Amino acid sequence: MSTVQYYVAQSLDGFIADADDRIDWLLAFGFEAFQEGYDRFFAGVGAIVMGAGTLRFLLEEGGPWAYPGLPVWVLTHGEVPSIEGADIRVVSDDVARVTREARAAAGDRSVWLVGGGATAAQFAEIGEIDELIVTVMPLTLGSGARLLPTTGQPHSWDLTGTSTFGNGAVELRYRRRSED
Repeated sequence: MSTVQYYVAQSLDGFIADADDRIDWLLAFGFEAFQEGYDRFFAGVGAIVMGAGTLRFLLEEGGPWAYPGLPVWVLTHGEVPSIEGADIRVVSDDVARVTREARAAAGDRSVWLVGGGATAAQFAEIGEIDELIVTVMPLTLGSGARLLPTTGQPHSWDLTGTSTFGNGAVELRYRRRSED
């Protein structure tokens, strides 16, 4: 069965976007140092889930669709434009159903929760994030969008690995504890 992974970058103080919901601070680091690890991670992805805000960000960036050939569930109550080369499935409720469908579509590969902490938090609250892969960037933002703004019970995680980068960033890999 596939795993659900939340692969994301955050500031030292736990924000994935600044107070204006932007990630310019992250883009300023460049991706050269992270490319090899990202490519390895992405090769194992079989399905994607994201919120409408992440989809809007991707469309603002322009260029070709970043995930051709992969089914993408977008959680939203609004309209989503059609995108050439994209297999987008719009869902407005029932995160448990989305999880089942995405896991089935991913097969033996993973489901990647892309972007927003609010989307990932919905999965965390029902126990459907198996692994957190968080790259902590060496800066503080002071405010913004939280990594996992959950409202329910605390969740426990086991550290399974770390990687350091020359620019001061650290990747932390956690697996959800089975008692959660």
